Amino acid sequence: MEIKEMPLEEKYERLQDEMQLTWVTCYAFHKEHGTMDKWLDYYVKVQKNMLPFATGLGKAFFKFVKTLAPGRTFKRVVKQAVYNQQKWLPLSNIELSWVSDREAVIRMRNCPLIRRNEELAKKAGLDIDPKFVCENDTKIFPEVFKEFGIDLTHEVEENGCRITVKLK
Repeated sequence: MEIKEMPLEEKYERLQDEMQLTWVTCYAFHKEHGTMDKWLDYYVKVQKNMLPFATGLGKAFFKFVKTLAPGRTFKRVVKQAVYNQQKWLPLSNIELSWVSDREAVIRMRNCPLIRRNEELAKKAGLDIDPKFVCENDTKIFPEVFKEFGIDLTHEVEENGCRITVKLK
C-alpha cells in the first residue's frame, strides 16, 4: 500500500477532532472528580500568561494605547478575538455587531463544536453533555478579558452562544 500525503483539510479535521476529544475528556474527568472549579481557575491563570502572544498586544501596551485611542484599541481586541475563534468554527457561523465603539456582541450560531463534542463524547463513552463544556467555558473568558479592562458576558444559547464585550 502506498502512503499518500494527507490533504490539509483532512489534517485539520482530524486535529480538530483530537483537540475536541481531549477537551471533552478533560471536562468529563474534572466533573467526575469534583475538581472542575480548581481546573478552571488554573486554566484561566495559564490563559492570562498567554495573552501577549494570543492578542499581539501586551497588557501594559494595551493599557497605554487604550488611553490614547480607547475605541480603536477596543475594536482591535474584539476583531482579534473573532479572528481567533476561526480556529474552532467557520467565520460564517460568527456574527459580530457593534453597539458602539465601546461595546460589541459576538454570536456563535449553529455551532459545530456542540455537535462535534456530542458525537465525540458519545463515541468515547463519556457521560457529559456537550453544553456542559460550553457552560464552563463561559467562566474562562470573562476572567481573561478583565486583564484588558473589558467586561465580558458569555451566555450559552440553544445552538451556540452570545458574547457581549464592553470596554470599562
